[in-house]
Amino acid sequence: MIARSYRRPLWVIAALVFLALTVWYGLTRFSKAEPIDIEVIIKSTDDSIEFWQVMKSGIEVAANEFGAHVEVTGSRTEADVDEQIALVAQAMDKKPDAIILAANDSSRLVPVSELAAKRGIDFFIVDSGIDSDIAKSIVATDNIKAGQEAGMQMRRQLHVPGKVAIIKHVQTAASLKDREKGVRSILEGEKGITLLETFDAEGQQENAYEITKKLIREQPDLSGIVGLNEPASVGAGQAIREMNLQDRIKLIGFDSSKNEIKLLEEGVMQATIIQKPFQMGYLSIKTAVDAIRHRSVPKDIDTGSLVITKQNMYDEENQKLLFPYYDK
Repeated sequence: MIARSYRRPLWVIAALVFLALTVWYGLTRFSKAEPIDIEVIIKSTDDSIEFWQVMKSGIEVAANEFGAHVEVTGSRTEADVDEQIALVAQAMDKKPDAIILAANDSSRLVPVSELAAKRGIDFFIVDSGIDSDIAKSIVATDNIKAGQEAGMQMRRQLHVPGKVAIIKHVQTAASLKDREKGVRSILEGEKGITLLETFDAEGQQENAYEITKKLIREQPDLSGIVGLNEPASVGAGQAIREMNLQDRIKLIGFDSSKNEIKLLEEGVMQATIIQKPFQMGYLSIKTAVDAIRHRSVPKDIDTGSLVITKQNMYDEENQKLLFPYYDK
């Protein structure tokens, strides 16, 4: 029998060449990933608020690690919602690959944020969200749970009947709304505890200080204050320290600034609920980069919270969280 030579049909050869070129193009494109542009709009660029400075450190580390070009902007104060809306609009006009927002107002930021998503910009939330489901991923503390932890700490501190006040930094931020819900879910209806209204510091630590002094004067049976973020907690602590009432009025705070650590050491603040702003910043960039590169990302990323007291603040693991600038 004479062996026949076998020749592939031309269409098969053409298909194989096309497949090889496609694979080669894909590998080349992947190995030379295009630069990724990300706009991050935080609540405030106020350098006195350490929370945002730590978050920016996490953003910077992730941007360098994942090769992203990141620009961070923010309003001057957390109460300036109009400025933040304008910043989102300006970011959208730059046509970045992604916008990451820590929203000052859960409702008023919705229209401009939804417009950005409609224009094909990947949209993400860090720290504090909006009343819309457009975000591809939300990187934040479980704020209701964190508020409950604050409420439980206050309940443990109160040994006699008394009144408890809550001080917010701003009224409209979703993160603070959730923390308030958490605190109230623990303390409302608790025997011997009268929970007062929530007081708005309108974005200023000085206002929290003045609110606390007024409360102390007008409520002689005031037993406790819960500050829902760093400026509210520090302002309240300054007033309690100045009036030498740390033995009578218990303070539970949020966050882990140097001023709050000092308040813990002095016994002015009994506990603070710390978040992980470095991780928030780092993971928000990582998640955005993954999504832009068509990798699956979780809808919700809880970065966690922890109760810090004078008794546990010196533990090695807690020290890493209290000073997290280079800890991922």
